[in-house]
Amino acid sequence: MRKETVEQKVYHLIKNAILNRQMAPGNQLFESAIAEKVKASRTPIRSAITKLESEGLVNVIPNKGAFIVQPTIEEMVQAFEMRKNLEEMVIQKGFSHLGTEEINQLKQLLHEMKDAYNEREIVLYQEKNNAFHLVLAKASGNRYLVEFMEEILNRITIYMVLYDVFTEDNEERDLLEHEKMIKLIEAGDEEKLGALLFGHLESSLKKLQQDKVNYQSITTLF
Repeated sequence: MRKETVEQKVYHLIKNAILNRQMAPGNQLFESAIAEKVKASRTPIRSAITKLESEGLVNVIPNKGAFIVQPTIEEMVQAFEMRKNLEEMVIQKGFSHLGTEEINQLKQLLHEMKDAYNEREIVLYQEKNNAFHLVLAKASGNRYLVEFMEEILNRITIYMVLYDVFTEDNEERDLLEHEKMIKLIEAGDEEKLGALLFGHLESSLKKLQQDKVNYQSITTLF
């Protein structure tokens, strides 16, 4: 195996295991054990872990090792508080600039969210959900607001994927709320959109506080 091949294999294997909630938050990634399993040196393993760290999926603690992120409830609450503040700015700065093009984009993304839901693709579902909310942010014309929104959305996506329970009731309610958002935008009702969006975030935060997933040990994944 070439180094690039080993690094990519390990990177995708660990990332998919994390995002599909097969490995518990806080689980340690042992470079030596992974290297032995894939029969490679530790160099490409370390590179894969570094890449995962840069994406916020892994924490590397000096003299201790690499661990899958394990956000506290307080950290998640802080992330959602920040997002609520950013979403408020998004509505204030971008609502009046939402036109036919943006509405069509939102409808297309909602359609793709429904497809991902039907296929039980939680990672793809979250990606389309983020793109949906970024349409609103981009309408503001403020690139810093877009950058900050993208960063917090990506961070919350990790939390949602790690702790969320992908159930029929939760996601169907989520899809209905996105449909309502589009209708409120079409109706020009900025106030109700804000109220719906903030209620939507509160509901998502409550879901994050549940962890009902069976995780696997890293040694079973290679």
